Amino acid sequence: MKTIKKVRKYFVRKLHKEIGIAIIAIIAIFLIANLIKPDGQMSARENRMLQQRPSISMENIENGSFMEDYESYVSDQFIFRDFWVSVKARIDLLMGKNYSNGVYKGKDGYLIEEAKAPVENSMAANVQAINTLADSGNVNVYMMLVPDAVEIMDEKLPAFAPVRDQAADIADFTSRLSGNVTQIDVSQTLRDHRLDEQMYYRTDHHWTTLAAYYAFLEAAKTLGIDSSTVSYDRYTVSTDFVGTMASTSGYGASRKDAVEIFVPNNTDVEYVVEYVEEREKKPTVYDSEMLEGNDKYTVFFGGNHPIIDINTTNQQGRRLLVVKDSYANCFIPFLIPYYREIVIVDPRYYYDNVNQEIADSNIDDVLFLYNANTFFEDNSLSSVFEPVTSADGSGNSDTSDTDSGETGVSDTSGETAQSE
Repeated sequence: MKTIKKVRKYFVRKLHKEIGIAIIAIIAIFLIANLIKPDGQMSARENRMLQQRPSISMENIENGSFMEDYESYVSDQFIFRDFWVSVKARIDLLMGKNYSNGVYKGKDGYLIEEAKAPVENSMAANVQAINTLADSGNVNVYMMLVPDAVEIMDEKLPAFAPVRDQAADIADFTSRLSGNVTQIDVSQTLRDHRLDEQMYYRTDHHWTTLAAYYAFLEAAKTLGIDSSTVSYDRYTVSTDFVGTMASTSGYGASRKDAVEIFVPNNTDVEYVVEYVEEREKKPTVYDSEMLEGNDKYTVFFGGNHPIIDINTTNQQGRRLLVVKDSYANCFIPFLIPYYREIVIVDPRYYYDNVNQEIADSNIDDVLFLYNANTFFEDNSLSSVFEPVTSADGSGNSDTSDTDSGETGVSDTSGETAQSE
């Protein structure tokens, strides 16, 4: 009997030792694999840049940014990251959790990004930049801050989800804007249509083209546009869109989305789209090649670009500058028939002076168009608005255009392009 116990004890110890060695070996393999694996630059599935290895300095060690950036770097560059994120999300679901990596697993296949808290330093700088531009009196300034699905589609959220009040954050922001900033509120419009029509994609943070259309009809009232002059045909250009939140959360997609474009059917206004930094011109805002990739939303303009210049044959229209994030990409096509020129700037990729662009292009109107989550974390907008020094050294510039026409309304309208 004692011999059997000794043998059993021996094999148990041996098994424990072998398990311990195996665990150490697996850890070592992963450590070595992570060390020799080249760092990725971008996640195609999540459509975002990955955190790169941070540089070490006394300043970033003291302020804690090094450890924060290094933690993000390890998380982004870990080998088989997508697999482990998916495994964790499924384990969490089995444990009754319906939140992963900033995304709620909602009802009817909706994955809803959490409401982001405003970054106060960046917010204050952005407010100052917008107010300074509006108070200069050189251009008409409009602000359209679009609520995200977490605010509009709260009925799709999991029960008792601890959600930040995005409406309160939007109200706080808009209260800090100058009286010279004309605000465009599309919240109620989106709420009115959310139950019967799809305002947001199920697995992506963007709004749908239909939502952008309804928002345009609301914005037109403020912009001085007679939207009744143009009617549209709707075309579905993709039926298998899976957005970035499917991979970011690890939940995958239980249902795929359709992507639509709206093409005017009663117009004779033509236009040319110039991608300034790429030195490329196209006769359409649509890039059908992007429908072959993962992110079907990039069918609009082929994604984000530092600066785009759209010139139209509507010579009676005004000149508009749109300062934006990607929410504007499916909205801007609705504006094209009503302006002689639309300059589009994305401050996340643009490194020149927007005020100089306003002066050089004789801009009449400036529209800031963002979704709330992106805007509340944005730290790039204020940096592209620098004072323009005039010839007399006063720091003022005159951006008026004496032949720009009537306020945003034209007799002719439309566009001729459509996606293949």
